Amino acid sequence: MISEYKIRPIRFLKIIEHDEWKVKLYSISCKSEKVSDESVFHAVSNLSHWLVKSKIYPLDTYKIATLIIHEWRGGCFAVINWWIDQNMLQQFVYLATNKKPTKFKLYSDRGIMTCVWELAVLWFERNAWVKHVLCKSENPDIDAYLIEQLNGDF
Repeated sequence: MISEYKIRPIRFLKIIEHDEWKVKLYSISCKSEKVSDESVFHAVSNLSHWLVKSKIYPLDTYKIATLIIHEWRGGCFAVINWWIDQNMLQQFVYLATNKKPTKFKLYSDRGIMTCVWELAVLWFERNAWVKHVLCKSENPDIDAYLIEQLNGDF
């Protein structure tokens, strides 16, 4: 049975500087206004391990990522992606279940991509990337891209 769609708060939390990367951190939760501090801590503590996967393809990465932490009834997803080769996203999805909330395991190796709420963030980030980077290819404005943030109920 399909559950009825319910609006969830999507909140930009902060930019994390980590190992020469800048990571735009977002929260989505079906439980409260923002994901728990514990979920944020456990997801962010995995950044070094997750960002090393940017070397899988021999393409430029810009060292700019988006991390979406999404609490849902069964646990917490961490969706991390970064721009490669100008206009493509490389993405990995991890899941920490309610039974093991501190252990994020790779989930996208099973073909999953993202959900309708996470797509709102990705669509926003896509538009910001086009506006500030791709449409200004002679002089991309990475700082303007980083400053542009999504906050709303979707």
